[in-house]
Amino acid sequence: MISFKNKKNALAVFAVAAGLAVLPSPLTRTSASDHIDSPIITHDRSSDLTDTFAFLDPNDNSKVVLIMSTQGFVVSGEHFGMAIFDSNIRYRFEIENTGDAKPDTFVDVYYSKGLGRVTPQTATIELPNGKKFTAPTTVSDQEYKAPPPAITTDPATGVVFYGGNADDPFFLDDTGANRMIASAIMNPGRPNTALLSERGGRDTYAGFNTMITAVSVPASMLKGKGKVIGINAVTQRQERQKIGKNNVVTGDGDWVTVDRDGVPAVNNGLIPPARKDEYNAASTEDDAKGRFKDDIIKSLKAFNTDDAHIAMLAKIAIEKGDILRLDLTVPNKGAGGGNNKDGGYGKMGGRRLQDDVMDMTFTIVNNGKPLGDKVDRNEVAFRNQFPFVADPTQPFPPGSGTDDHTRQ
Repeated sequence: MISFKNKKNALAVFAVAAGLAVLPSPLTRTSASDHIDSPIITHDRSSDLTDTFAFLDPNDNSKVVLIMSTQGFVVSGEHFGMAIFDSNIRYRFEIENTGDAKPDTFVDVYYSKGLGRVTPQTATIELPNGKKFTAPTTVSDQEYKAPPPAITTDPATGVVFYGGNADDPFFLDDTGANRMIASAIMNPGRPNTALLSERGGRDTYAGFNTMITAVSVPASMLKGKGKVIGINAVTQRQERQKIGKNNVVTGDGDWVTVDRDGVPAVNNGLIPPARKDEYNAASTEDDAKGRFKDDIIKSLKAFNTDDAHIAMLAKIAIEKGDILRLDLTVPNKGAGGGNNKDGGYGKMGGRRLQDDVMDMTFTIVNNGKPLGDKVDRNEVAFRNQFPFVADPTQPFPPGSGTDDHTRQ
């Protein structure tokens, strides 16, 4: 039996390359927004939170769409083996609705054991009002045309659910970002910002899929007395994981956070390697108490970020926790989950699928001077209806060429 009481013990369950956690090199890589953001997550793919999205449904602004993507870099030809949710993880949306750093309510999703191929998993969705319902996932296959998404609406609450494999909605030139960040680490205060876009807009995530857990919830179910809610996604395992007969893994004990994601790229871009696992295991309340403040400031200083913009980022990610904020009065409209310029990320409108959050973040870090990677949109268009994410990339049919769309 293996204890998950803390993140260092959690690594033992995977028993692979444990030395990564103590690499002496100061270099780090970012696989932003939150893909593979720490040593433990490298070896626990199921719990790897890649991105968190929260926005008002553009078709009905009285509903909030919450999306967490996990297990990044799923290759289209490997659907059967990789496109399965972990039955020992609690997929949790923490909702903060009082204006502080402490979660006030939750939306939890649990999945039954996955077999892959033709058998869907069963998701159990637990809501803030204490009610719950079940829904099937969308099964992945290796057909040339993606299967239609299985969408379930709970008649008692109006909550809508989708769980399944989809095109990774994140877009970024990861290599350009890594090279720029490395330049700041090696030459503090003198980053080579030209490295970010020197490849001319190559999207690292194009052609890869990810596992999507999405819910559409009436805003009234999430809000408190104010108009703003905060969203933080976490993946959690029980503190004791047991590998039993026939290699069946079960858990018991308290739930322990393995990964978390609120504001895009905080852990990946601003937390030093030695503390990345610790950051994921910490809480948003720890953020507000200043547990990682000095590390974040030091990283920003290496980018030559001035005090005014450091204060701006501190207000977003430290003072009230690393939490994505959504003002329920900020309108969201348009195709693909919303695209109006007065909404979305940077306008207190949460984070939409089309929001170029990395260009916005790089620009703030660059003291307000525009800085981007020339990857301005997802390679494929998003849906106009829930769950809004695009179909997964499927195996290419015969005669279609050799380009698999991946960007290694």
